[in-house]
Amino acid sequence: MPRKADALLEGRILDAAYRIWSERGEDALTMRAVARAARTTTPTLYERFSQKSDLLTVLRRRARLNLFSAIQTSRSPLEACRRALDFFVAHPNDYRLISEDWAIAFAGKEHMPSFEFIKRQLVSQLGGALGHHTRLALSLVALLHGTATLLHSSDVHKKISRDFRHACIHACQSLVRAASSHPARPKRSSSPRR
Repeated sequence: MPRKADALLEGRILDAAYRIWSERGEDALTMRAVARAARTTTPTLYERFSQKSDLLTVLRRRARLNLFSAIQTSRSPLEACRRALDFFVAHPNDYRLISEDWAIAFAGKEHMPSFEFIKRQLVSQLGGALGHHTRLALSLVALLHGTATLLHSSDVHKKISRDFRHACIHACQSLVRAASSHPARPKRSSSPRR
């Protein structure tokens, strides 16, 4: 009699891989460790994920959704920035997943719910259309990314860490304030006037 397929297996694999990644990082995330933690075999794991990078792609999507969950109740762009930085500090391995291919994902126009949320918050506070605030949103992301990178340095003293956080949030606030005094203008058409 043939064995029944385990309908919950893929969920167990992803949960196990995510737990390993979150707790111990990329070096601990081996296909054998994931298979063992998911209570399956390595060949069965390879049937679903032919290589580790396929597994990381799915984990990256999960990390992005976790970030979005952390910021989605924010009522302003500044609050979203503060919560994103808190998330990055509290979840260093998720931060690495999200940030390591962010530029590629952005260039490939992949769905990035947190980035779109920040742009919507900017529209809500500043007016205009989503596309008008892409540069500002990118500036905020760059500040958050740089600060999170500094905060994840192994030698960061607690006081300096606090100073970095305050400086980052202050810079985000300054950028948003500056944008509010210079409303977004629609892009000019590149076609000549008649």
